[in-house]
Amino acid sequence: HYQVNKMQIKVLWGFEGDPEKLKIENGRVLAGTVLDIDDELAHALIGKGLAEQAKPGSNKAAKPTETK
Repeated sequence: HYQVNKMQIKVLWGFEGDPEKLKIENGRVLAGTVLDIDDELAHALIGKGLAEQAKPGSNKAAKPTETK
């Protein structure tokens, strides 16, 4: 039994993939989604240009710039 490394990625282009590997309900992934997935799969998606490594804190909700 070996340790599976995880990586957070931000999806740049929407695509359909394996729900089990992507840890999502259905296989459809929308652009802008941040996923915490297996290192090997993350590198494959980055290599295909579908995603990029998520920046620290990029999965936090955006804050409004002004309040009324």
